[in-house]
Amino acid sequence: MPRYVHVPTEATHQLIRQAYEAGGPYQWAREAWKNSEESHASIIQFGIEEQAAESRGVLRRTIMDNGEGMEPEDLKIFLTTFGGGGKPIGMDQNFGQGFKSAVLPWNPYGVVVISYTLSNPDGAMLWIYRDDQGNYALKEWPAQDEDGEFVSYLSTPQPFNDPAHGCDWGAIRPDWMETGTIMVLLGQSAESSTWQGDPEPSRHENVDGLIKYLNGRLLEVPERNGVPIETTVFDLYERKSAERRASKDKTVVLPSGQEMVWRPRRIYGLRHFIPRTELTGTVQVDEHGTEAEWFYIPEPEDPVKGSRDYVNQRPVVAVDYQGELYHADSAKSRYRQFGITDEIRGRTWLILRPPVYSDSRPMEWGVLTQASRNMLMAKGGVDLPWDQWGDAFFARFPEELARVRDEARSGSRGQSDASMAKNLSRILDRLNPRFKASRVLSSAAGLVMGFPSGATAGIPGSQRTTSNSGGKGAAGGAGGSGGPQQVLAPAVGGTASGRSARAKGGFPAFEWKRFEPDEAKFLARYDQNDTMMLSDGVVSQGVVFLNEAHPVFIQECNYWVDSVWPKADPKQVQELVHRVYGEEAVAHVVHAQRLNGTVVANNGNKPTVISEDDVQQFLEPVALSSALLGLVNVEQRILTQGGGLFGSRANAQ
Repeated sequence: MPRYVHVPTEATHQLIRQAYEAGGPYQWAREAWKNSEESHASIIQFGIEEQAAESRGVLRRTIMDNGEGMEPEDLKIFLTTFGGGGKPIGMDQNFGQGFKSAVLPWNPYGVVVISYTLSNPDGAMLWIYRDDQGNYALKEWPAQDEDGEFVSYLSTPQPFNDPAHGCDWGAIRPDWMETGTIMVLLGQSAESSTWQGDPEPSRHENVDGLIKYLNGRLLEVPERNGVPIETTVFDLYERKSAERRASKDKTVVLPSGQEMVWRPRRIYGLRHFIPRTELTGTVQVDEHGTEAEWFYIPEPEDPVKGSRDYVNQRPVVAVDYQGELYHADSAKSRYRQFGITDEIRGRTWLILRPPVYSDSRPMEWGVLTQASRNMLMAKGGVDLPWDQWGDAFFARFPEELARVRDEARSGSRGQSDASMAKNLSRILDRLNPRFKASRVLSSAAGLVMGFPSGATAGIPGSQRTTSNSGGKGAAGGAGGSGGPQQVLAPAVGGTASGRSARAKGGFPAFEWKRFEPDEAKFLARYDQNDTMMLSDGVVSQGVVFLNEAHPVFIQECNYWVDSVWPKADPKQVQELVHRVYGEEAVAHVVHAQRLNGTVVANNGNKPTVISEDDVQQFLEPVALSSALLGLVNVEQRILTQGGGLFGSRANAQ
């Protein structure tokens, strides 16, 4: 008989600890809610145990549901099997470790689980704790016969009265529960209050955070018999007035005489907090069927429907995985990947829905969750293809969203003057013969695999400002330059073959603006998925933004205005300085992009190549800002061009 791989008992607590550290704040709440939902519950309640509160002032968090419950033997399997628990195990199902790894490390004194089933209406109780050796074990109680003689030890007795812990475990069961399960979190000792959550300081858990977490983690609360599962979290506050909500809220008096009000707060899911809007649609962003659903909330309506103690107050970009949201992000950098600019970011929601990787379809691409269920990854254990998704969304940018973006910009951005485009073209024409863009173009005989980016190779700079409608139910149209070959995003496991090609590319525009405080330290940043109308209807491929309020640029302008051409129009001098620095920044960006695919070293059969990721690092705000410091050649260009406009330095003074 073969010897099978197993985990020694003394190693289990280490695995549990590692899984706990990999999870994020409130992960225990997600795991408990999911277990209850999978037990077909119609009520899930994050409550507070009242008996110990009244008798001892200990506030223990409870989690109750009216699901199917667990038989005594199932209770043992659920809490004592790491990597199992009676439910199907698979990459797209369960890992059998979620609740245990998320809750046991911060409840070493124990977790009590009480369950009622139709065949066991009196219930069974189990208590798991961490012993002196750090292992997790079941508490046992002596069982006696009718004569009071010891018979054996039981690990799953019926719930009993427990004066030592200030409660009758059987009395916790609410009136609405016929069958179901109750979990009581005991924390680090018999006197621990766990109602606020995990006490680990770095996790900063509290009741408001728990409510916002659940509302942000669940896209929609599933329905049971046509009605959303009633999910509530009980909060506590001290009664300030005897009349306040006395008819609705339950009051518990602590041993100190303090009156505490039990306040139920409902969980709705994030979709509830996205206002209904006609400006919505879907865009397909890869060959696997991943869709990006977008919502734009026009003024004057608030972009988030709900108060800050129920949901975060900013729209987000997030990934929908089996009804749960991962990687929710409101950062500017995430929105800019999709071409959603700062002007409309605060009113735009974006929900991505990639296919789920499944054991039953091992050859198909999809996303799967890390074992701790705190983050997603793509097939092969690689990061999610954010850049590919963002580029494809931008190439198919919805017309309605482009319209509101352009309207929001109408007062701050218009078509650039012809001189800017002409100067940029002249400068970049000197670079193009030497540094041509390295791209992968579709080719039936190609050896490089990748995913279509939505763009095509052709005339540089001819990309449309908007694409096919992204209205509700529409997948969007292909954007990009005209031409016969598609541009591929290189990727292992890609769906299309291609070949590397060098092609003359278009160029970004530049724009001066005052950066917001969180980016004010940078001189410049580059937004690849942004556009600007240049002369003759040509659209830029990206925009370089320069920070007009940065001290370096302010001092530079003051120098040329005050010390070099004090008699000239200050506005014209500043325009000259801004134009030369803008052209320099664009040249840096284009040169960096031309390096993509360049072999910089060759150690035998293992060449070192500048990758697209390397180029992105060259163009990060820190790197681009550094490149604009101490530019002697820029000052020489300003002096030369300014001499023709304002006179020589000597004549000007």
